Amino acid sequence: MQGKTHLRVGLATGVAVGFVTSDNFLNLTATVAIATLAAMLPDIDEDGSKINKWLFSSLNRKWRSLALASVGVLICIFWYFAHLPLWVLLSGIYCAGVAYVPHRSVTHSFIGMAYVLWVIYLALPDYLYAVAAGYFSHLLADAFTVAGVPFLWPYSKKIGMKQIGLKVRTGRETDKVLGRATLVIACVGYVYLLGKMYLIG
Repeated sequence: MQGKTHLRVGLATGVAVGFVTSDNFLNLTATVAIATLAAMLPDIDEDGSKINKWLFSSLNRKWRSLALASVGVLICIFWYFAHLPLWVLLSGIYCAGVAYVPHRSVTHSFIGMAYVLWVIYLALPDYLYAVAAGYFSHLLADAFTVAGVPFLWPYSKKIGMKQIGLKVRTGRETDKVLGRATLVIACVGYVYLLGKMYLIG
C-alpha cells in the first residue's frame, strides 16, 4: 500500500478506537493522531517511506537508515547517563535495530508489533489500544497486497489475502480508492463523534 493509504487507514482506525475510548476533544484528537502515527510506523524500515520522509526530510534517501540508527544509539547513550525510564532505552534499541533490516520483515510481524506495544505500555498506557489498532491496520492493509506480510517472522513465509483471491497492487486504482474511502470515513466519523460529544451528549 502507498504511504498515504496507510495514513488514511490509520486515521479511520483512530476514529474507530476513539468511538470506544474517548470522551472529549483532546483525547479523541490524540487517539486519532497516535493511531495514525502507529499505522505509519511499520514502514520505518524503508528509506523512502512517508514516515522516514517526515523524520529525515532534509536528508538524502541513502543516509536515512544511518540517521535512524544514529538516533537510536544516541537515545540509548542518553538513557544510560540520564537514568531515564526503560521505555526510552527500548525506543532507542528499536530505532537502531530496525534501521537496516529488510523491508517487510520484523516491523511487519507480530513480534515487531508486540515490541512496540511493550514500549507504549510503559510510556503511554492510555493509548495502548490506539497504537495496537493503528499498527495492526498497517499489517492488515499490506496483507491485501500481492507481496503479503510475514506475520510470523522470523518464519519468512509471507501471508496475504491473494490466497483467497483478494489482492491490491500498490499504487494502482484499488489502492487509491481505498485511501480515499477511508479518508471520507475518518472525516465523517470524527465530525460525528465531536457532534455527539458536544451537541448531543
